[in-house]
Amino acid sequence: MIIFSTLNKYIFKSISSGLILSVLMFLTLDVLIGFIQQINSVGKGEFTVGSALFFTVLTIPSKIYEMFPLSSVVGVMIGLGALAARSELVVMQSAGISRLKIARLTILTLVIWLIPLSLVGEYVVPSTFLKAESYRNSKINKDMGLGANTGVWIRDGNIIFNAQPINNSVKDKENITMNNVTVYELDDRLQVIKVSKAEKAIHYDNSWELYNLEVTEFVEAGVETQFIEKQTWKSRIEPNILNIASTRPKNLSIRNILKYKNFQEHKEGTPIKYDLALWSKFSFPLLVIATALTGLPFLFGLLRAGGFGQRLLIGVVLGIVFYLLKWTLLNAADVFSIHPFVVTALPSSLIMFVVLWLLHVQQKRT
Repeated sequence: MIIFSTLNKYIFKSISSGLILSVLMFLTLDVLIGFIQQINSVGKGEFTVGSALFFTVLTIPSKIYEMFPLSSVVGVMIGLGALAARSELVVMQSAGISRLKIARLTILTLVIWLIPLSLVGEYVVPSTFLKAESYRNSKINKDMGLGANTGVWIRDGNIIFNAQPINNSVKDKENITMNNVTVYELDDRLQVIKVSKAEKAIHYDNSWELYNLEVTEFVEAGVETQFIEKQTWKSRIEPNILNIASTRPKNLSIRNILKYKNFQEHKEGTPIKYDLALWSKFSFPLLVIATALTGLPFLFGLLRAGGFGQRLLIGVVLGIVFYLLKWTLLNAADVFSIHPFVVTALPSSLIMFVVLWLLHVQQKRT
């Protein structure tokens, strides 16, 4: 099959070598900077240098995933640039291999790498990042009192649920226990009519067992307070939903974003930041490919005789520009409620079209 031809394998090997080198380069820099930032928290609670190191290690998968668009353009510039430096790209073109075909082989190589990376982004990155944040918060907030963290807040209809973060709670295989739980019940005018404070709550199936409650009701005659040893409270609010609600949308998996959107289906709609995160996840492969292809016109044009330093500089500049553009568009969409497609898939598609058109024009001029 042509997909496994000698030329394809050779280009795949060259680009892959550049990708691995660029990933390691940016990962080393990012890990070092991240570790130095965590050192500033040493001494807070029980957070030590070892804790900073462990936290940094747990964030490595997320760093690789987030930096891959930048790593891809630099990797392509390094990999194909090495072929250009040895005049191998010129020989390929003389043998009838067009620039568009080299671009297609570049896309194929990126797709092959994106398959395992996308699986890592869906199944590994969210869990390791959540563990890292939970570990850090539990160490820093150790013995600092309840005022150190207001906990998790979530609303379900006329119920508002608040509890200490799940990382400070007790977990086992059968149930999850949360401490210092407060349940606010609202009327149709969204006025608080009852406040139930429990020392702890244990989740069983689709309900919570609340223990040692102090229940305060606001009635016409005034305020009534009673103490209840145990009470069962049925609710759609599950521990996993609390985890999702307390995590930034960009750090969630596609599965958890969809689960949270389904939980919020009775409302007018989920906050746009969840839709933006979902579209960003789906369009991530497109972003990587578009970013990587932007280096090809420079490679075939200005940098044919350039050195490693020039190719690296151009790749880094292009990667940073697209990284900043991505977050600028996402923030603008969050503020002005722009449809996620306009700031995620559309820009990457337009960039790919322009780059391929430029390569076609360059090919016709040669």
